[in-house]
Amino acid sequence: MGLLDRLRRAPRTGVPAPRVAVIGLDGVGVPLIRDLTARGLMPNLARLLAAGTLAPMRSSIPVISSVSWTSFMTGRNPGQHGVYGFTDVKPGTLTLFFPNFGNVRSETLWDVAGRAGKRSIVLNVPNTYPARPLDGLLVSGFVAVNLERAVHPASLLPRLQAEGYRIDVDYLNADQRPEVFFEDLVATLEARRRVYLALVREEPWDLFIGVVTECDRLHHYFWHQYVDPAAPHHARFLDFYRRLDDVLGALVAALPAGAALFIVADHGHTLIHREFYPNVWLREQGLLALKAEKPKGLADVDPASKVFVLDPGRVYLHREGRFPLGSVGRSEAEDLLGRVREGLLGLEDGSPGRPGDGRPVPRIFARDEIYRGPCLESAPDLVLDFTEGYDPKGAFGRTELFGRSALTGMHTYADALFFVNRPGVPTDGLDIVDLAPTILATLGVDPPADMDGRVRLPLEETSQARV
Repeated sequence: MGLLDRLRRAPRTGVPAPRVAVIGLDGVGVPLIRDLTARGLMPNLARLLAAGTLAPMRSSIPVISSVSWTSFMTGRNPGQHGVYGFTDVKPGTLTLFFPNFGNVRSETLWDVAGRAGKRSIVLNVPNTYPARPLDGLLVSGFVAVNLERAVHPASLLPRLQAEGYRIDVDYLNADQRPEVFFEDLVATLEARRRVYLALVREEPWDLFIGVVTECDRLHHYFWHQYVDPAAPHHARFLDFYRRLDDVLGALVAALPAGAALFIVADHGHTLIHREFYPNVWLREQGLLALKAEKPKGLADVDPASKVFVLDPGRVYLHREGRFPLGSVGRSEAEDLLGRVREGLLGLEDGSPGRPGDGRPVPRIFARDEIYRGPCLESAPDLVLDFTEGYDPKGAFGRTELFGRSALTGMHTYADALFFVNRPGVPTDGLDIVDLAPTILATLGVDPPADMDGRVRLPLEETSQARV
């Protein structure tokens, strides 16, 4: 057996594998957790951290929740699971659609666990709508359209409704009506607490996964309130994390003795200084033309266009054969990609207070650098990395290269939260695709050989975690 096989296989110790609980905190980075625990605002979490392994973890590329959580639940890169963003282009068209659970081309870690006789409870993981059968219970997360199709089995639905369970916070215009937002934020968290605790205590399970997405909504609209102690909603931001710490404490207390506990995030957050609109640059270079004076989206792209960008920094050549009126042939594709790469890497923001050196795009990835698998042909041609503080957007209607919106918090790639309640777990180069094989190994289940991630547990044991 080679080293890779030894890493992938669940170590055998003769000790029964523990049950495994995974708590997901959407959008929570290690710097935030270190700050809040150091200030005494999250004492339950602080006690956990003192006895386990805390480390920053790499997210997905692009750094967006639908991609990241799909990589978490499959242990595979987008080239295998097929999800590249919250939106994608229908093959052979210039029409956008929202990928959902039905578009995920890889099996999930709970599918694998189910084949091994393990029962799972899976709650609020993004991109699991519509719900599909599993050995256990599933309640879909963002972007579930309605609760009825978000639940398996259907017999669970009345229980959720009785508890006032909500799929998500109402964050529409959150900046304009903060009172309503914060009330709904707390109500959503409390309903989630009731449901999660009841299912942990009353249902049989080997694997429990429960995600809290309220953190991400708070960060996107109110991160500036966190970084400024004088801001009017700073105290409310901190109060949410006190409440979240209470939820974590209650959930941990409800876990069976000896359970392995993971607390993880899909990405971190930082402050937005400026949004960056690369489609404006493409228009200035004559590479993108739009049919409408006030374009609303991809459908307004003129057939003569060579390149366009979708959120968050996914660059597509308007290729012949891929798009119905594509104008880029094979002979010019490489030169065109080189031109786009050189131009965007050379962009500078000359405004006062600019982040870093004022270059919004420090790196650009070609698709075959970062993706591999049967879904590679549906990948973007390039993906932009971005300097923290510059939030890339695929808007078509903007006329300025840099601007602002209601959002104040943006995703970060390299500091997503990873915690497991055991010391000495190797975390060098830790990546979100490592979570699925690690969780399976902890359950005593061999991860599939085609998972991209590595098992991140000491080889000599898997069953010494303690709550």
